[in-house]
Amino acid sequence: MKQSLKTNFLKRDFFKTNLLKIVLIFSIIFVDLLTKHFLYESNFILIPGLIGSRYSSLNTGGAWSMLNDKMWLLILLSMLFVVVAVIFDIFFKTENKVYSFAFGFVLGGTIGNLIDRLFLGGVRDFLYFEFWPTYPTFNFADVFLLFGMILLFVFVIFIYKPEQKR
Repeated sequence: MKQSLKTNFLKRDFFKTNLLKIVLIFSIIFVDLLTKHFLYESNFILIPGLIGSRYSSLNTGGAWSMLNDKMWLLILLSMLFVVVAVIFDIFFKTENKVYSFAFGFVLGGTIGNLIDRLFLGGVRDFLYFEFWPTYPTFNFADVFLLFGMILLFVFVIFIYKPEQKR
């Protein structure tokens, strides 16, 4: 009896379709917060001629400091996005790996930056392009967000085929 309950629980669709997304989200949050903790106040070249780390003040805005000093608006928008994305994902029900990676990257990056906004009053940006010194600093959450949006674009344009209604 106990074995059959455990087997049925493990076979639930939740684990089959969402385990990859859950692992990705928590891994991205972990990597983002870990790199922010150790690299935020450092100055060094990660890949010569390509990317480095430099100290910058907390970013109190969004991308490229848009909505600068509108922290509560950014927090509310991020929280709303997370809730809407999770609700959408519950009803979308796809097992496509490209979608799963896109969803995990976007949600993990959003939550990583949201944690900074909630607890520090701004986002810790420290990465920069050595070959493009005027480009704003960014962090790993931003990188995951960007790649997640690219994957989502690829999924919607090239992979997703909605069932045709008759």
